[in-house]
Amino acid sequence: MSVSSDNQPLDNLESFFNRVVLGNGYIGSYYRMVKVFADIMQRNNIEFFAHSGTMLGCVRHRGIIPWDDDVDVMVEECFEERLAACIPDFEAHGICLKKDCLNGLYQFYTTSKTNKDICPADLYLQIDVFIGRREVIDGELVLHYKSEYFKKSFPKRYIEVADLYPLREYQFGPLKIMGIGNYEGYFSRSGFKTDEAIVMRHMNFDHFLPEIEVLKAQGVYPIREPKYLHWRHEIPLEDVDLNIVEKPPENAGKKIVLTYGTFDLFHVGHVNILKRLRAMGDALYVGISSDEFNAGKGKKSFYSFEERKQILLASKYVDYVFPEHTWEQKAEDIVKYNIAVFGMGDDWRGKFDELSSLCEVVYLDRTENISTTDVKNALSGISKEKIKNLEESLHSSLELVLNLAASVGGKKI
Repeated sequence: MSVSSDNQPLDNLESFFNRVVLGNGYIGSYYRMVKVFADIMQRNNIEFFAHSGTMLGCVRHRGIIPWDDDVDVMVEECFEERLAACIPDFEAHGICLKKDCLNGLYQFYTTSKTNKDICPADLYLQIDVFIGRREVIDGELVLHYKSEYFKKSFPKRYIEVADLYPLREYQFGPLKIMGIGNYEGYFSRSGFKTDEAIVMRHMNFDHFLPEIEVLKAQGVYPIREPKYLHWRHEIPLEDVDLNIVEKPPENAGKKIVLTYGTFDLFHVGHVNILKRLRAMGDALYVGISSDEFNAGKGKKSFYSFEERKQILLASKYVDYVFPEHTWEQKAEDIVKYNIAVFGMGDDWRGKFDELSSLCEVVYLDRTENISTTDVKNALSGISKEKIKNLEESLHSSLELVLNLAASVGGKKI
């Protein structure tokens, strides 16, 4: 029988796995940190997505890789200024930014001052935020590291923009986070595998190396046994849903209007109906279809949920945006947000009359000769290659679209 470096018996893969996997307390703290991180990013309209080992964890384990000791995400360069501006929001929860980070890298970590609801045991946790910069490689528009160090270290770890968008929602333990829409090309270039696993860790890893050599000799490493290959920590949602941030605005005593929609390919019809709805009250709340909900309806948006949310919030007519996950949530939302008026386009006339027992229900005439469906139908005859180029152009011009939406309402972003 083999013996590990700290005199623990090592006679099979199970004993090794049980020793290398991180505890629920550690991983639970990570999910709480990610929850707070995601809430702050969403509140500041900063789009991020899972990257590197965290993206692999989303696919292979539907959560953090059991032995991983950091979280990796990427943010497009167009959002970097906003990211820097919200650092005080992180620090308010004791999540600090490392000093002297590489250009193009933001490393947020926990300290003894971190909110104990997030990390009760003074653990060191770290979220690496890589800034992604657009460039052309082999004729393809890609997102690569802004950091020259990481670009040289991982020259093939770039993502084709056509594969990245629209972002896809992934299960991440008890949470859901956005990740790469089509990850196969990225994984292939990066050497990430979903059918086998190697154990890597940034800290306290060297003492496992002799044990790994034993496992290799036994023919069980890299790990391919499904029991361990797809293992995940079972952390309940109630343990991480802290509700620290991302609350609707204070609107006590105000008349709040509510509407729903996908709001893809933002156009003048959207502007007109939002303007009219906002004029009916003091605040306008909008429930927009999540990417997952759209998929269930057999629909696909050009823009992701977060992008559509940013575009709506750029206009002065919209005060608060939240995801619509099911058809049935409307009555619950009306009560939850103390809604006075529920409004929809007249193509829904009569479909929501049952909600009139909870609030006033109105149906508004739509702008003639314009709808997202009409736009998409017009595009349906275009070749797949041209559609691909159009999607790339839409995402490349997102910042322009945001500023155009802001100019409608005179709001600065």
